[in-house]
Amino acid sequence: MEIEPSKIRIKDIAEQAGVSVGTVDRVLHGRTNVSALSMEKVQKVLDAINYVPNHYASALASNKVHDFAAILPLHEEDSYWARVEHGLIEGTKRFNDFKISFKIYHYDPFSDESFKVESSKVIDSQPDVLIIGPVFNFNLMKNFVDRLDKEEIPYALLDSNWEEFNPVTFYGQDSHASGAFAGRIISMAMNKEEKKIAIFKVLGEGRVASRQQMDRELGFRKYMQEHLPQCEIVDVNLYAYDKDGVKEILNKFFAENPDIITGLSFNSSIHIICNFLRNEKPDHKHVTLLGYDAINTNVECIKNGSCEFLIGQHPHDQGLNCFRAMFNACVLHIKQRKNHYVSIELLTKENIDYYKD
Repeated sequence: MEIEPSKIRIKDIAEQAGVSVGTVDRVLHGRTNVSALSMEKVQKVLDAINYVPNHYASALASNKVHDFAAILPLHEEDSYWARVEHGLIEGTKRFNDFKISFKIYHYDPFSDESFKVESSKVIDSQPDVLIIGPVFNFNLMKNFVDRLDKEEIPYALLDSNWEEFNPVTFYGQDSHASGAFAGRIISMAMNKEEKKIAIFKVLGEGRVASRQQMDRELGFRKYMQEHLPQCEIVDVNLYAYDKDGVKEILNKFFAENPDIITGLSFNSSIHIICNFLRNEKPDHKHVTLLGYDAINTNVECIKNGSCEFLIGQHPHDQGLNCFRAMFNACVLHIKQRKNHYVSIELLTKENIDYYKD
């Protein structure tokens, strides 16, 4: 008697294949100790009935503890990475039907040694799944990823994409496109007479914190070279470990460059410039500023008019969706798309209240 596929039971498959129920169960769940002949018999029946596995039920039935881990930059509570982390943690709650453990390792984004130490801890813990907020140093990342590949630990990349590596998936903006978008917006806001524009960078150990910031800047510079080649781009370097020196640097910069009335930053730090100008230079000519990320301090700057533009990228959703993708790939064994580029959203005083992460 033919049985409808939607109603077929393991017992029915076993009878049609001429094997035991236990053998069918082992085949369906990918377990070992099944002979080639039995595997062939079961698969023939599955093909005949167009069997579609219930990945969710199978994963639940395995009763396995799935060890997830993430390695992220150290961050303050009001930050882009704090929102990413909240999204990852929410991911664990979304799948609380399963036995999931989740541990987060934090490294100093300006310290190669810190990443070495924390990444070694990750390897030693042997997680089933890893989510990485990549460090800036390519060689460090390559060494880490090579070890993950050797240990057969699947991983995802968040925020910064590396075409040289082979993650299960990536979540984040297209950095070059994002930088070009910033160039388009800021050039539209500039006066035709302007000849200079400032890029404000927060550095540590002589560099920015992430490859994404570097790639955004490359995209921006390419756009400006193509569309406003006569405009000089001036770098203003601020130092993460010398907060007392920031005011001095900015005072000197604006004193020496009174003609610069447009600037931008490629991370969440634009509020530093906004608050300096608002509190220390209230009589200074207005400076049009663009920054990234709708953290609380940046949103306040948009609302009080000291910043014109923010580019949002939904960090909470990045974390949540990245966790979901790795759960689907590594627990449910559902193939995932390699790259998930998130939207590049322009936020202003008029729409900032409607931006939801």
